[in-house]
Amino acid sequence: MPKELVFLVVDDIPAARRTIRSFLNEMGYKNILEANDGTTAYRILKSKKVDFVICDWYMEQMSGIALLKVMMADPQLDHIPFLLVTGEMDLQKVIEAGKAGVSGYILKPFTLKVLKEKIESVLNKQDDPKDVKANRHYLHGKELADGGRYDDALKEFNKALNTYKSAEVYYNIGYIKSLQKKYDEALYAFRKAVEINNLFAKAYRSMGDVYLKKGMSNEAEEAFKKAGEIYMMKDMSEEAELAFNEALKIDPSTINIYNSLGIIYRKRGDFDKAIAQYEKALKIDPSDENIYFNMARAYVEADDIPNAIESLEKALKINPEFSIAKEMIKELKGGI
Repeated sequence: MPKELVFLVVDDIPAARRTIRSFLNEMGYKNILEANDGTTAYRILKSKKVDFVICDWYMEQMSGIALLKVMMADPQLDHIPFLLVTGEMDLQKVIEAGKAGVSGYILKPFTLKVLKEKIESVLNKQDDPKDVKANRHYLHGKELADGGRYDDALKEFNKALNTYKSAEVYYNIGYIKSLQKKYDEALYAFRKAVEINNLFAKAYRSMGDVYLKKGMSNEAEEAFKKAGEIYMMKDMSEEAELAFNEALKIDPSTINIYNSLGIIYRKRGDFDKAIAQYEKALKIDPSDENIYFNMARAYVEADDIPNAIESLEKALKINPEFSIAKEMIKELKGGI
């Protein structure tokens, strides 16, 4: 890794800057500039050679995300890797930082090892100038779309696709096409998005909406279910719940969805709702031992041990070799 890289460390807390400088020194980097806010950082970026920015999210004069957006709008700076430092990161922040063009983010507090891995990861996946140009077209397309200039946005998105095939770009094309009621073109774009990224839950969800508008209920249900499953895998429970409920509107007898909703509510601590979902699933298929087991787990977490044991006994009646249920009921009965 080239140790002659020039780093710019931006943070309004001097101790935080010193810590990062110390870590960089230990990694072998000696060319380190500092700024105490985004405005000062931008002046440095415009006047000196900088190869890598490490910047805190929250600063009073100009925040890290604001500095990033300014850099991405500047053709002289938009290629510089930008590592965003924050004390907390939720889904909304991930989306905001991703749209702004962040190279990576790191949660405080972090160790030298974590910072080293983050820097190496960013440097190893650095975009070439063509990718930077394509990203500029994508970001401009997003701005145009947000302003309702859909035809102009589509032109920008297609320019981005001329350089690389991006799931996010295809998704945005599909979104505009669906607004324009060009449903076949929208579906084509959403399908391309999930071909590139088969865990793109938002694209599956939008695909389901378009299928519904075309009267293709079976395809819509499958798309909503797929979106829900991916959201669950990513621990995005609210989005998963919405997607699953869309699928249930199409077919209320889909047993797996009730089971999945039960898991979502149980993880949230809403045990009554979880148990209600499991009961709906059992009305459709009373011979599924896994549903009784999941119901037992909800009862255990709700401190209702007698009902938990009853559910486990029903699971074992269906499948006497259900080893996990055997172990759980043994522990529960031992604790009574």
